[in-house]
Amino acid sequence: MKCPYCGSVCADDALYCPSCKQPLPNAEGGVAGVEAHERRHRRTPMEKAAVAVAAVLFVVVLSVGAYKLISWIRNYQLTRLYTRGAYAPTLSLVQMDDLRQGHAVIFYGKDGDQIYLPEMDRSLAISGGVARLEIADSDWFGLNVTDVEYADVTLSPMLITEKGVKTKLPQFNFQIDVPESPLLVKSPASERVTVVTGIYPLELNVVPGSTVFVNGEDVTSSVDRSGLLSTYVSVKPIGDNVITLIIRTPRHRERRSELVIYRQHYDIELELDTTVSDQSSARTMAVTGTTEPGATISVDTDYIPESLSVDMQTGRFSFISRFTTYGENIIRFRASKEGKEDAVISFPVNYRPSLAEMRDRAWAMDYPQLRLMFENWRYQSFACKGKLIDSFTDDETGSRYLVMDVGTDEPQYLLLDNQTTITSPTLGRNYTAYAYVDGQHMYNSQYYPRLIALYMDVVD
Repeated sequence: MKCPYCGSVCADDALYCPSCKQPLPNAEGGVAGVEAHERRHRRTPMEKAAVAVAAVLFVVVLSVGAYKLISWIRNYQLTRLYTRGAYAPTLSLVQMDDLRQGHAVIFYGKDGDQIYLPEMDRSLAISGGVARLEIADSDWFGLNVTDVEYADVTLSPMLITEKGVKTKLPQFNFQIDVPESPLLVKSPASERVTVVTGIYPLELNVVPGSTVFVNGEDVTSSVDRSGLLSTYVSVKPIGDNVITLIIRTPRHRERRSELVIYRQHYDIELELDTTVSDQSSARTMAVTGTTEPGATISVDTDYIPESLSVDMQTGRFSFISRFTTYGENIIRFRASKEGKEDAVISFPVNYRPSLAEMRDRAWAMDYPQLRLMFENWRYQSFACKGKLIDSFTDDETGSRYLVMDVGTDEPQYLLLDNQTTITSPTLGRNYTAYAYVDGQHMYNSQYYPRLIALYMDVVD
């Protein structure tokens, strides 16, 4: 290359002419330098594509990172809610419709979301803020539970939002003991009863498919499809008759229960017929039975004298008892025979009159006199007309009372023990109740007349 200033020959990469010391055109800032600089920094198509890809990747990585961060924060918040927070699941003991013991698992969340349980392949819709799962305890076990005490249960719930977003929730762990075979004894009403008859009706409910033994006898064939067993057991006049029940339900532990039916021993044979009821809707009731031949019968409670008859050859007897009060009445009679101690039978009968009889015998309400004369008027029936304003349960007896206001100008409260077929009367509505006086009871720190209501109608 020649120097443009002095014509000296210079090296191609020289910045200055060695003769005149002037900067050559390819020096920095010169035209040739600029062109050379541009050539050095000019990107090829390949390089441009690589830069574009790198930029896109950067944006993607940044977006994924932000998404993961947001998801982690959301999952962390949900985990706290479903472990220690307001959405933490709860476990409670329940009884299934078929008598089996079970547990209810309740999940909480937002309406419209779902809880999916992969262990059960089941989805639960959240409604009213809750999703409820009820499952019998026996469903966690196999058929043979002889050597098993409990089951460790783990549920792995997944939250599915309305938009389809799925989030794994913390596992829910709990322990279930092997349940005992279910048994509901309807008759007798308690584990120990006193009777005066030679046979007694036994009625109980078990889970369908259970095996049932009564005093060692397999009575499974007598259990109907609903699990109801109705049979009779023999009751001897020896005092305590122990009735042993054994229930074996699949996936349950065996249950053993004992009932004691007491029947007093008498020197004279004396027995009621099983047709004699402990309920009556009439003011009189026939009482029949058998005693020892040659024995006489006398009745200690109210009865119709001319109705008493005894067959001295067979011992068959009968009489008509008469009830003087509503509710429980005692019938007591005895058999006598020379040289032997009297045999006495005493049993209660619940007298519940018909609506027609109750209405005919009911007095019109005289509230001031009722508050004064409640003791003298015990068992007297009244037509009680008024509005139901409240209800409460007595803490000591567990009895539930309805509070009726029968006043017009000022409040006049009656407390009704509801024994009608209307199990859930509506507060704030007017009713006519036919009830009899049973004393008084406290309400809001004051005593008011207490009546037992046998019938009740809505007043339009």
